[in-house]
This record gives sequence, structure tokens and C-alpha cells, in this order.
Amino acid sequence: MKIKKIEITNIKGIGHKAFDLDLIPNKPNILVAPNGFGKSSFCIGFDSLKRSKIELDDKNYHQDNSANRPILSLVVEDASGVRTLTANDTTNTILSEFDIFVINSQLMAKATKMNIGGTVIVKSSLEISPTVLVPTIPPKTDFNYSPSKLKKGFGANGKILPNISNAFRCAPLLWDISNQVDFSKFGQVKISNQLKKIKSEINAQTGNSESIKLWIEANKKADLEAIMEFKKLASILRKFDEIKSDVDSFLAAFQIIDVVQKMGANFKKAVNYLCYLDDKAYYEKTIADFNTTRHSIRPKEDKKHNSLIVDWPKAHEISNGQRDVLSFITLLMKAKRNFKQQNCVLIIDEVFDYLDDANLISFQYFITTMIEEMKKVGKNFFPILMTHLDPLYFNHFCFNRHKIKVVYLKDVPYHSNPNLVKLIKKREDTSIKANVDKYHFHYEPTSINISTEFTALGLPATWGDSINFHQFIEGEVTKYLNDQTDYDPLAICFGVRVRIEKLIYQQITDPAKQAAFLAEHGTKKKLEYCETIGHSVPEIYYLLGIIYNDSLHWREGIDNVRPVAIKLENLTIKNLIREIFK
Repeated sequence: MKIKKIEITNIKGIGHKAFDLDLIPNKPNILVAPNGFGKSSFCIGFDSLKRSKIELDDKNYHQDNSANRPILSLVVEDASGVRTLTANDTTNTILSEFDIFVINSQLMAKATKMNIGGTVIVKSSLEISPTVLVPTIPPKTDFNYSPSKLKKGFGANGKILPNISNAFRCAPLLWDISNQVDFSKFGQVKISNQLKKIKSEINAQTGNSESIKLWIEANKKADLEAIMEFKKLASILRKFDEIKSDVDSFLAAFQIIDVVQKMGANFKKAVNYLCYLDDKAYYEKTIADFNTTRHSIRPKEDKKHNSLIVDWPKAHEISNGQRDVLSFITLLMKAKRNFKQQNCVLIIDEVFDYLDDANLISFQYFITTMIEEMKKVGKNFFPILMTHLDPLYFNHFCFNRHKIKVVYLKDVPYHSNPNLVKLIKKREDTSIKANVDKYHFHYEPTSINISTEFTALGLPATWGDSINFHQFIEGEVTKYLNDQTDYDPLAICFGVRVRIEKLIYQQITDPAKQAAFLAEHGTKKKLEYCETIGHSVPEIYYLLGIIYNDSLHWREGIDNVRPVAIKLENLTIKNLIREIFK
């Protein structure tokens, strides 16, 4: 399963955009776009999906005009081929195949009016929205299970029935049984008569419980497994730890069928209430495990709205890191409990962009753990992280770079010279490494001509002359600063690096120190060397490291050029570069 494309129309800040993504399940899918691009609008589209349609709040219509009707569509690909799922005003085929959950910031502004001596003063504060874990608490309903009554009702050999009281306390087991087994089939005449006949034959046997079970194994196993719905029920029960054999799973299945038929619709209600209790206990434990604040934070039942919620301390009462991680973990737990289908999408909207390093690592740990858990149970899990930070260039992103899918949402047209890419890839070749590092990739007041070596590697021979190469780079920088669009982003990286090194070199008058400067490996080390000999290095030279530091080392398997092109489109970056070329 892949999500090949997402198309959004008339949602908040997005009039119409189509994103070619090729999202991969069970890996972090990181969507990168600058602030103001429409990442939150993207999230709002998914967060507005209802079971039968897409339903926007009034404030989320494009251009605040309700006549702009919203549409969200996914192009997916799996073993059956490529197809489009769509949600609009009247239909929603997305939720028939996907469970969707969106996590975004829980902070909200609150204004409180106070009347002091006849003067109304408005006091504002930041608060965390209460997290609704269970919107509607199901009515309390108990299972009507009595081992003694069922043994008596089974017949003469009711003694062989195992006590499955604990099965009626296992929410995941009962959920699977309730949702995967069609109990109406056991009311059909043919199946009902088959089960009555087998039960009668079991009751006709003599001996102790063990010998009767051995007889069932030898003589009735095939007959019971031929009843497909009964086999399905027994197979689910066999997974329960206390069911020790196939025969015990058959005998437990007889009891489950009896309980369901006697309880009718109340059986499903009892399952829902048991699952609620299980969810509540899960939330209580996990929040308690990660609560490092001095406050007692736990789920509570809101009697007024009949829901289970978490009321958070006021924002000023706990640290930002505690707040962000706790609320994120709580919502992540809610997502896990909500994911029932084979295909699941979790969208996280920038809630982690401002976390400190330690909390960011915690965040990434929870995501990777959830991926492994979902993968283990055979789900296609799509965690989608919306961010304005490029994970390939920021150290606090700790995801294995070979296990993430990074997509740059903003379409930035650029022109990349394939020979420049080839040079970066070939820079480690022993025939040119020492020379290109010194004369091509950094500032060097003298020149070199290694055209023969360039030709042998399939590189432009003219670029072997470092003077010609830097003339090419300077031409690309001129295009960029003149607001032309046909410049090469990688050439700008070369140009910025060499220009900064040249400007610093020219400040040094001592020949020995000039030589020491040129001998330093890496632009940052060259700048730091200048600081040690008493030269002031403008902060702008360090800031532009975002352009020249990593881009000139090729990383296989990722887009090396587009991230640079996106950064170069930033007006502040462009002004900084223009400043050093004055």
C-alpha cells in the first residue's frame, strides 16, 4: 500500500494543491514546507473528515467563503492497482479504507474579564485545551456469564467446559470476537442443528474430562472446523493464554455462543463498556508513567458531557517541554486506541518543531515505537510529520536517515548542472581529491589545471582549470542575485563558501598565518582559526553555514538539490548572500 498523491481543494489557505508524495507505510514520512505554505490547512482537511463526508468549521472555508466547497482526495496503490478515494460534501470513501488521526497544538488563548472599581480589565492567558479521550462513555453493561449454569445447560458432560471468566475481562479478545465473528450464523437452522448434534454426541461419551476431550480431538475436530464461523471463533479464542488446547477453544466457543444468544444486543454493549474500562486504565497508567510535573494529571469522567477527558494545568504552571510531551503522548495514545482498520494515517502538525533536544528525542522514540507496534500486527501505518525544519540538515532529528521519507511540498523550480553533481560525487576519487578540495571547493589564491584528470573521470575538461571553474560559479551567483530563475543552487553553495573564505583571508596580513588559514580543513574551522588570531568574524559568515556546510557532500538516496533551492528562495537568506557579495 502506498499513498501516491493527496489533492486538496478549498480548505482554509489552500485553494487547490496536488501533492505527489509516494508515501511509504511503517516509516516516518516527513513533509517539509516553509511557514505560511499551508501545512495547517493540510491538517485541517484530514481533521475535518466525518464518516460520511468532509465537514468544515465556518472559519476553515477557503477565503472565508462557504460557497468554496471542500474536497480531499487520495490516490492510493496496492495489490489491486491504483485508485482514488474522495471526501466532499456528500461522500467519503477515504474513511472506508483508512483510519485518520490528527495531532496538533493544544494551546489556546483565553481572555478573562475582571471588574475592578468599575473598570473592566481583560486578562489574557495561555491554556491547554482539555483532551477528550472518549467522547461518549458507553453505558455500564455486564456480561451474563455463569460457569455453573453453562455447565449445567451443556448437558451430562458439562464438566469438561473450561472456566473462561477471565476471557470476559480481556477487552482485546472480546473486541476481536465481537467484530470478526458473525453470530447470526449460529442461529441458522443448518449450523444450529450441526452444533446440537455434535454437542449431543459429546454428552453421550463416558469417562473423565480428559478422556472425553481426547475423544473430541480424535472424532469431532474436523466436524467443528468445517463450520467456518465456529472455526473462526475458536481460532480467536485459541490466542487467549488460558485456552491451552484446540479442544478447549471449541468448548469455550460453545459458551461464548450461548452467552451471545442469551444477551442479544447487550453483548455488544458489554464489550464496548469493557473496552472503555480498558482504555481508561491504559490512559491512567501511561500518563502517570510520563508525568514529571508536580500536578496530579489523570483522566476523569466528565459527568456533564458523559465523556472521559484530561484537564491540564494552566500553561504557566508547567514547563513548555512537559506540556508538549505530555499532551503529545496522550494524543498518541488516543490515536493508537482509535486505529482499528488495516490502513492508518497519523498526521502531526509541527507540534515538535520547538521542542528542546531531549524532548525531541522522546518524541521520535514514541513515533518509532508506534511504527514497530503497528508493523508487528500487520497494519499499514502512515505517520506523517508536518514541519518547516529540514530533518536532513538539523542535528536534533535522530530518525535513521535511511528509514525516512522526506518530501518537500513547496514546488521550487531550479536548474541543476549534471556536471556539477558529478563533480561533487567524484570529489573523493583519489586522482583528484586533494586538488579539488583545495582549489575548487575552497578559496585558494593560486590556481591549478588538472584537466587530464577531469577528462578521465568524465568531468568537463575546462573545469579542471580552477580559474575557469570559479568563473562558472561566479556567473551562477550573478544570475541568482539578479533574480534570474535559471541558476544552479549547488553553484551558489560553492560561491558562498569561497567568497566568505576569500573575505577572511584578505583580512590576514601575516603570510605564515595566511598559510595556516588555508591549511585548515572546512570553512567553519577556518573561521574559528581567524577568531583565535584576533580577527573578528561577522556573524553572517557563520549563519550562511546553512548554505555551504553540508550541500557539497553528496548523500545517496535523497534529494540533495531541492532543499538547497528552497533555502535560497528565502528572502532573508538571499539578502545575507547579497551582503557578502557587495
